[in-house]
Amino acid sequence: MQTTSQPMKAMAVDKFGGFDKLTLHTLPVPTVDTGEVLIRVEVAGVGVWDVMEREGELVYNEVHFPRVLGGECAGTITAVGDGVERFAVGDRVYAQSFMNDKGGSYAEYVVVSEKTVAPIPDGLDMLMAGGLPIAGLTALSNLKALLTGDGTKLILWGASGGVGHVALQLAKRMGASVFAIASGADGVELVKQLGADEAVDGHGDDVGQRARAFAPDGFDAALVLVGSDNVQSTLSLVRQGGIIAFPNGIMPEPKAPDGVELKKANADPMLFDQLNRLIGIDQFQVHIAQTFPLEAAAQAQSAMKQHYLGKIVLRVNGQ
Repeated sequence: MQTTSQPMKAMAVDKFGGFDKLTLHTLPVPTVDTGEVLIRVEVAGVGVWDVMEREGELVYNEVHFPRVLGGECAGTITAVGDGVERFAVGDRVYAQSFMNDKGGSYAEYVVVSEKTVAPIPDGLDMLMAGGLPIAGLTALSNLKALLTGDGTKLILWGASGGVGHVALQLAKRMGASVFAIASGADGVELVKQLGADEAVDGHGDDVGQRARAFAPDGFDAALVLVGSDNVQSTLSLVRQGGIIAFPNGIMPEPKAPDGVELKKANADPMLFDQLNRLIGIDQFQVHIAQTFPLEAAAQAQSAMKQHYLGKIVLRVNGQ
């Protein structure tokens, strides 16, 4: 066990509420117990789950303040607890800090269970790795729920978003043929670059027509990462015996036509090894739309209300 009185900077809330409740604090570095690691955070991802926690909509443990936000990060291990054998001081890692009793990753240091940590995959820099943990695990969990494999015809809503652009690349590595529905002309261009077999703007008038032309016998699977009325109109194109999957937070939740299975899947840290193997197959991109300093975490969350592609992240130590 490690004890320390060393202070760190962290963005935390003293009560739930709006952007103004997220302020800079000086707090003790969390202690490291058995099975845990201490990470010096270099990049912290920003996600809608952080907004929900700040507002008090997402409460997963005993509420105590100040509450450090942040569900994911990348950095360097600076201490390990008893029983930790997979990691050592100095390892460059990325980690999920979501639903973490010792605080989130909007901080100079975070302590997490070694089970929610993985080595940064070859080919990814620290900036990309910081935006990957929840997006990558959520994407892979849903693709596995869809039984994605060679020849799967997949319709992907939200393909240019944080989870979506990662899911697109993973689905292609798993052998799928992907009809990608992105946001805006820039989103269409991004998903084309990332390997979509066909890409359309979800705000256009011809989504259904082009989807039917792409899969005249119906889609085997649909991954829904955005909520809108337009989404539901295309889910009738999933064939009998097909599967629709979506993660928590998609509103309204999609409805499955008769004869189509509906599954909900969320980020599973047990999939880190498989995620790293898939990423290592070929060049992989985590598209970083904007970066903010740690102290501007509230502005980073506010930026998610605007149109953007991929991920928004915070630069913390050494970035």
